[in-house]
Amino acid sequence: MEENLKRKTTKALVWSTADKLGQQLFYLVAGIILARQLSPEDYGKVGVLTIFIALSGILIDSGFSSALIRKKEATQADYSTVFYVNVAISCVLYGLLYAAAPYIAVFFKVPDLIYICRILFLVIPLNALSLIQQTLLLKHFKLFVSARVNLWSLGIASVVAIAMAYGGMGVWSLVAQTLGLSLFRAVFFWVFNDWRPRWIFRMASLREFFGYSSNLVVSGIINNVFNKIYPIIIGKFYGMTQTGYYTQADKYQDIASSLISNIFRSVAFPVFSKVQDDLQRLKRICRKNVRAIAFFIFPIMLLMVVVSYPLISIMLKEQWVPSVPYFRLLCFSGICSPFIILFFDLFNSLGYSRLNLQLEIGKKIYLFAGIALFYSSGILWLIGWWISYSVLSLAASIFFARRFLGYGFGEYVKDVSPYFILALASAILSCGVYLLLPSDLWRLCLVPVVYVVLYLGGAYMLKLEMLQEMLSMLKSRVKRGGEA
Repeated sequence: MEENLKRKTTKALVWSTADKLGQQLFYLVAGIILARQLSPEDYGKVGVLTIFIALSGILIDSGFSSALIRKKEATQADYSTVFYVNVAISCVLYGLLYAAAPYIAVFFKVPDLIYICRILFLVIPLNALSLIQQTLLLKHFKLFVSARVNLWSLGIASVVAIAMAYGGMGVWSLVAQTLGLSLFRAVFFWVFNDWRPRWIFRMASLREFFGYSSNLVVSGIINNVFNKIYPIIIGKFYGMTQTGYYTQADKYQDIASSLISNIFRSVAFPVFSKVQDDLQRLKRICRKNVRAIAFFIFPIMLLMVVVSYPLISIMLKEQWVPSVPYFRLLCFSGICSPFIILFFDLFNSLGYSRLNLQLEIGKKIYLFAGIALFYSSGILWLIGWWISYSVLSLAASIFFARRFLGYGFGEYVKDVSPYFILALASAILSCGVYLLLPSDLWRLCLVPVVYVVLYLGGAYMLKLEMLQEMLSMLKSRVKRGGEA
């Protein structure tokens, strides 16, 4: 059984990596092309609306997807009931936001937002149509289907958006990319997935899931309100242009951070749920995930800090240079995110959704205090407080991991410190090379190469566990390929 789970996990991780990496590459390429055609103000207009889409997604899902994954023998009645609830909630929310559009426009003093809201928020019911299909694929480790759907949908939506941007349609190209992605994903998930809802609705299913999912909903709402609140604050007090700079900086640091988070999250939660009754095994799997995240997140984020100026000035053009300080600081908070999400899923798999809710409330009180103190002091002060909030969140997660799993600060530091020290040393040495090079183009081309060589070379010489495991997996795959 353990070997079968390991094989499923490895296969799922490969497809999850292909899916998330492919998506982020699409976002990166399309984002660079769009950013060179659009203004920071265009991005600011869409950026201030993301909180409404994120909150709607939490309310529509209502934590039922996690409950369905966690339930070992979910029935057709369970899936159908949740599907109808998802669709009903999404329609109600779209109606409310449609009516609220004029008030949103007045709040930000941007009249165009009325029409942008009413079109962009169509993603809410579209996303609801494919939630159960995605849940089933994730539960049964069929991530190759999700990868195909996501990549095709994003590719088509991005091509449409780029064509519209070159056609001079401005902010509407960003709206089209978001809306097109949701539309094509909904269509393709229904085409490539055999599941269809039946005319069944069981209140017993909702009651069964509610105790677990209600805590997830509240914690999700709290988390998303505060995670997405910065664009609203910046938009209200500093204008759409500064909001555009912030959202772009956050978007590009998040490409790396969320890539790593999503790769591991798509596999970790189902695996954690399957072994939730064996705490020793669960701890081993958790520690292995922590080391794997550390192997990737530290070097990637520190490298982006080193090459931040040429990265943005060359790829996005000079108009985006004011976002560089925001980008550098946000990279440090991005280091913590994958670890926090991993522990969040760990606690959910153990049934401690109430604990996650309590943690979110405590952390958000701390974040709100900082926002109240520094909202008028400048954007850099707000981002600095966000970094301290991220560190505190990670520390709180490790504290409770020790309590429930016996995985404390000492073991965590032991797991991540080799990768952090090596990544930091590689960054310092790469900065020396950076200063010696004559132009930003040379820096952007050569410094990442130097950094990767230093990091991987150091990992090989120090025989760090994660590199050794990946090399071993690669050798075994090559060997099997040769035998075939």
